[in-house]
Parts: sequence; C-alpha cells; structure tokens
Amino acid sequence: MLIRLKQIIGTCFFAIFIAQTVTTQAATYYVATTGSDSYAGTSTKPWKTIKYAVGKMVAGDTTYVSGGTYQEGEIRFSKSGTQSAPIKLLASPGASPIISFINKDPYNRINFKSTTSTKSPIGWITLEGFELRNGYDGIKIYNGHDITIRRNWIHHNPGQGILGNGTRILIDRNKINHNGPFTTCGTACGYVHGLYMNGKAITITNNIIYDNLCYGIQVNGSATYDSTKHPGPEYVYSSNWVIANNTLAYQGCAGIVLWSYAPNLRAENNVFYENGVKNSSLTAQGINFVGTQATGITIRNNLAYASGSGGTKFLGSGAKQGTNYTQSGNIVNTAQPKFVNAPATLPSSPNFSLASGSPAIDKGLALSLSSTKISYPGTTRPKGYTYDVGAYEYNGSTTLSSLAEPISAQAN
Repeated sequence: MLIRLKQIIGTCFFAIFIAQTVTTQAATYYVATTGSDSYAGTSTKPWKTIKYAVGKMVAGDTTYVSGGTYQEGEIRFSKSGTQSAPIKLLASPGASPIISFINKDPYNRINFKSTTSTKSPIGWITLEGFELRNGYDGIKIYNGHDITIRRNWIHHNPGQGILGNGTRILIDRNKINHNGPFTTCGTACGYVHGLYMNGKAITITNNIIYDNLCYGIQVNGSATYDSTKHPGPEYVYSSNWVIANNTLAYQGCAGIVLWSYAPNLRAENNVFYENGVKNSSLTAQGINFVGTQATGITIRNNLAYASGSGGTKFLGSGAKQGTNYTQSGNIVNTAQPKFVNAPATLPSSPNFSLASGSPAIDKGLALSLSSTKISYPGTTRPKGYTYDVGAYEYNGSTTLSSLAEPISAQAN
C-alpha cells in the first residue's frame, strides 16, 4: 500500500511539473520586415519571416506581425494549441500586414496540417488580421478543429479563398473576393469558390464575400469518411453549419451551394446580391442545391435582390421545401439593399455598408451566437430594434467600411 501511495504521489508531482513546463513555454514573439530570423523574435529583435515564426510556436504562444509586405512561400501550422493555451498569429495592433506568396506553387498558401500523420487533427489556432494574396489557395485546412480565421482579406488567389475540412471552425469578419483562375480555367471554373469546405459545426459569420469565380460558399456534403485519412466522421460529414450575417455579392455562380448532404444547416440574416453573373436569369443567385438529400435546413430572414443581369431566383430547385428545408422571413426581390456603393455591376471599390433607409435595417433575427454580436467592421449589434441583415450594422454613418482592431488587441 505504501509503495502504491508513493507511486500515486510521484505521478501527481510529475503531472504538475509537466503542466508547469507547458505554462512556462508560452511566449510572445514579433515579426517585422526589418527583422532577421537569426534574432530572438522579441519586440526589439523581431524575426523577419512569418514562416519562421509559425514553425517556432507551440501551445500558448502568440506572434504579432508588424505592417509591411512579406514575400512568403508555404506557411504551415503543424502543431496544435490547446483549449486553454491556443496558438495565435495576429497582426500587430493598428497594422495590416500583407502576405504576398512568392509564386503559385500548390503549397504556397497558409496550411493547417499536422506533421504527426496524415490523419492527425490540428487545432486551437487563431489567424487574424492579414491580407493574403497570390497563393495557390489563400488557406488550406487538413483535419482542422477549433480554428478561428478572423479579420483577414483573402483575394486574388487562383485556387479557393479557403479550402479544407474539419469541425468547430469559425470564419468571421473576413473579406474574401476575386479568388479563382479568372483568365483560363475551362471546366475547373465550376470548382473554384470563395470557400470550399466540409465537416461538422462550421460557422461562417459577418464576412464580405464577393466576385469569386463560382460560388461564394460551397458546402461540400459529398465527401466520404476514410478512417485512414480522417480522425473521425465529424471531420468529414457536413452538418450543423451556421451561415449568418454575411454579405454575398457578384459571384460567378450563386452565393451559396448546398452540395448533397448538409443536414441542420442554418442560413440566416444574409444578403444575397447580384450573384450568378455568369448564369441565366432562370438560375439561383442566392442558395443553390445540387443533389441535396439533407433535412432540417432552415433559411430565415435573408435579403435577396438581383436586377436580372445574372441569376434572379433566391433558391434553386434541387431541394424541396417542407422536406429538405423550411424558410421564413426572407425578403426577395422587393427592394434593393441600398448599399453605400454597390450598383448592379461590380464597381472598382464596392462598399457594402448600409445607407439610410436600407430594407436590411432591423430585419434580422437576434441570434444567440456570440460571433454575430459584432459586425464586420467591429461595431456591436444591435444598434436599433434588432439585428440588421448582412455583414454590417447600420449606425447612422455611410462611411464605416474598414475593419476595427482585432478583438484580441482591444482586450490588451
């Protein structure tokens, strides 16, 4: 008994020691264009490349990146954080760092991919405040979980803006536009989107998604679980998505497509505007359905408007109301959303903030989801009687179009 007691006490002390070791490893690092990867990564001796910083971080670490343009190849998150000690890659307060990928090699993008094995999960990571351009894709996620992608501008990538699979992923307050090989793509044109993802409990809120080659959001419900490649079925089968308070405009195809199996998805408080620009007026510019077999889909309090230059229908015909989905409170082709600067055809600098008198004001659902309580530019909801529809919350100003400081920076 005494020997057993000593073993238990020794185990407890060892566990405490390990916990203390993990805690003391947490560090804050810095990156600047004037730095060097031979430096210590401190505020006065920052590293030079984001790739190097990401390779050094472990659970609990945070790296702040100063403004400037960073010519990078593949940036790979290969280690996970924990729930209590996530890994964070953040723009420095007030900075807008640009990651311009060196070339369009298939690996030159931000990858979330474990090095442990091909089926290992990776998670508890935050990426916030970056401009990502000219990569093969902007971001690729392999078996991700508990990943937050917030306040990034992801554009002019010839592949997808965001591609991947996982569970409990939050995509919030990003601008995602002009992704896809717009020069020559042939039959691939129908497979390149702003977001192309599959998995359980993916949440997409407060994003501006416009002018992507095909769909704004592709909900891939056709992926097949493989125990040799995936940690569990929840990393593959698409269910329990929330797509709320986004503005989706000027896509080549519809704003959203639900492909095959995607049960219990909620599409609420979104604006769908002038999508389906490459399609006929008889097609959907809001939500399309392709082979949709799912049930429990709810489509509520969205605003859809199209002038007729592309698709005009709000919903496609590939699913049946009452069987696959229910809808209520939607405003369809009765009034333009009255954006500050978004005419029928895409302008050079669109501004999707709401002007006075917009039919989107006070027409949304008051959602309990925490991420919907802060709009795209960082203002809180609601300002009026209830939530507005779309990524913006009207506050009496027609000029609020830029992003506020990251939430993490505001808290410091």
